[in-house]
Amino acid sequence: MWTAAPARTGPLGAALPVVPGANGNIAFDSTRSGNQEIWVAAADGSNPTQFTFNSASDLDPTWSPDGTQIAFTSYRTGNGDLYMIDADGTSVTQLTSGGAFDGEPAWSPNGAQIAFSSTRSGNLDIWLITISTGATTQLTTDTRDDFAPAWKPNGLRITFTSNRLGNSNVYTMNSDGSGQQTRTLAPNADGYSTYSPDGRKFAFQSNRVGNYDVWTMNENGCCLLQLNKVTNFDGHPAYAPDGTKILFATNRSGNYDLWTINPDGSGVAALIVNSSTDDRPDWQAIVG
Repeated sequence: MWTAAPARTGPLGAALPVVPGANGNIAFDSTRSGNQEIWVAAADGSNPTQFTFNSASDLDPTWSPDGTQIAFTSYRTGNGDLYMIDADGTSVTQLTSGGAFDGEPAWSPNGAQIAFSSTRSGNLDIWLITISTGATTQLTTDTRDDFAPAWKPNGLRITFTSNRLGNSNVYTMNSDGSGQQTRTLAPNADGYSTYSPDGRKFAFQSNRVGNYDVWTMNENGCCLLQLNKVTNFDGHPAYAPDGTKILFATNRSGNYDLWTINPDGSGVAALIVNSSTDDRPDWQAIVG
């Protein structure tokens, strides 16, 4: 499926505003307009701007490596499918269709493909779609769920979450699906991992100490570090383009907001706070 939609406008036909600043903006999904939609804010959390306007849920945004587009999951056709939208809020394009769930997109560093989670083989597996042709390739085939892919910045490996050991853990594989390896062996649940910009570490969420916190570790699985230690949910981490901050979703203020923390666990601070749910952040690369 490859269907380009007309350029989108906001309520009453008004043109969608462009978020100031060409680089380093933050995309996230939010319920602040009534249902989940894609929003974008500046790197300091200012000027939150609604990018999608649909009665169905739009969520899981991921920036293209050149910062010109956002891929996301949408339920506007009844089940989850992949869409993308230009970084000025126009030109929504549907990438997948069918009766299966396709979601949790992750854009490849070369911009040519998107990794995603899909039930098209029965349970959740990791698939690839080539953007120019719409061709898809299945990367994982385990009988347990594999989901939430993220690319290594050099494009050679993909990290993902899997339940194949009975609980969720962090895994990696080569970008063609070979060389699948577990990186964590938690007694409870590790997942939603993402590479640091230099490709040496993962940030991920884990409830190994009783509630979900953000942790980091080296790519080889050593040197675990718990970044935040609170009794609330902290998860869905995303590195800043320069690696100096980790953005994450937390309900420590009563609803889900977006906060930042330094990679050593210091400097935790609220960034995007609203009375509705803000979640699943992704930080736009700094290009040029």
